[in-house]
Amino acid sequence: GGFAAGIERTCMILCGTENIRDVMAFPKTASAQDLMMDSPGAVDASQLRELGIKIVE
Repeated sequence: GGFAAGIERTCMILCGTENIRDVMAFPKTASAQDLMMDSPGAVDASQLRELGIKIVE
């Protein structure tokens, strides 16, 4: 959370709604999931190889 008012809060006031989620373009759940895009999701090893990404534990 930041200190600035933000575009969502401005839209919330202009629309007369009490819930900021009503005006958010891409709302997320409390666990940071995007239910419309089903993300974050699992990534296949082939996708990682294709992009040259190596996971180090």
